Amino acid sequence: MERRQFVQHGATLAGAATLFRFDSIKVDPAAKLARIDAPAPITEDERVQRRDKAQRLMKQLGFSALLIEPGANMIYFSGIEWGRSERLFAFLLPVTGKPIVISPAFEQQRAEDQVKGRFDIRVWQEDQNPEVLVADTLNDLGLATGRLAIDSSARTFVFTELAQARPGMQFGSAAIITNQCRGVKSAHEIEIMRFANQITVEAYRVGFRVLRAGMTQAEMVKTIGDAMSKMGYPGGVFALFGESSAYPHGLPKPRSLEENQVVLVDGGLSVHGYQSDITRTAVFGTPSPEAQKVFEILQEAQARALAFAGPGKKCGDVDAVARKVVTDAGYGPDYRTFTHRLGHGIGLEGHEWPYFVRGSQIIIEPGMTFSDEPGIYQYGKFGIRVEDIMAITENGAEMLTPPQTSLSPALT
Repeated sequence: MERRQFVQHGATLAGAATLFRFDSIKVDPAAKLARIDAPAPITEDERVQRRDKAQRLMKQLGFSALLIEPGANMIYFSGIEWGRSERLFAFLLPVTGKPIVISPAFEQQRAEDQVKGRFDIRVWQEDQNPEVLVADTLNDLGLATGRLAIDSSARTFVFTELAQARPGMQFGSAAIITNQCRGVKSAHEIEIMRFANQITVEAYRVGFRVLRAGMTQAEMVKTIGDAMSKMGYPGGVFALFGESSAYPHGLPKPRSLEENQVVLVDGGLSVHGYQSDITRTAVFGTPSPEAQKVFEILQEAQARALAFAGPGKKCGDVDAVARKVVTDAGYGPDYRTFTHRLGHGIGLEGHEWPYFVRGSQIIIEPGMTFSDEPGIYQYGKFGIRVEDIMAITENGAEMLTPPQTSLSPALT
């Protein structure tokens, strides 16, 4: 695994958060943010390095080729954005040599617009079986009896028809390859994710700034969504008021805001395909003593997880550190009030491998990125969650956004 120096890069961005603070409430924060330049997108040179790494892993693991359907893996290795349908469109990466795109014939021009001559394109007509084309392509490459790594998110019918088209080929999950590639982010990827999370917090500020009695959850969602769109990075959130916040992902019934209620917002946006994920919880009015106590417990749990996480640690042990804080404070045991895992990987997908979850033996490496989101939920009362994204450095871990320090709607 390549080792990267993130500490120095992080230092160069340490002052970046100041770009997102506003000196005057007379200026529309979202409009001001829209003028801030984002980091550059991922380059083709970076994708070449990703494909090279995948081919090295394929060789080490005994795979002859890698087959990927549209989605995050295809974007990661090729930059091609394509929707899935019943018509197979696929990216085929042999263990050596140039990638090949499998496309419906009537979509060839659209495929060429994205491929831009980088890969070969092979097409199939409407009366043909695309899996047979994949099998024939593998045969042409001399890989007909090899071992094919199939995208772990591939549909069952793709696997079934491939097995029928090429009975002599062995199959395996591509997750062992794609996870090792995507799970460790480059400094450039982390720079993009830092920006995405910072502007997410500022979009939240726009919403929390206009809280009022009688405001509906839907109005809060729209206010923050509009702020994201004005920045040029549409995203989505959910907002939970009062007792609804005790359900980590909310309830379907509408709710209007009342004095001294908890307000929980969770969501994110996308910058160059990379996702943000932030939760902020505040109280509209005066926090109850218990709400303040719970918030302080979660602050400590989040901070201890951050301090513990680092290269060589196990993912499951990070979850245990945060969970012990909650349990020792009287809100345990186990999942009684802290009802979910501590965190998830994040990148091109909002939730991706690996996870901070009990029992996980996965060893943390520099460049991995995770949510750090402890929560305490009490049905019939309220729920509070804090969430920021951490990046693993050579010597520990750092947050991509400053953690929340109070239950004030100012989100300080």
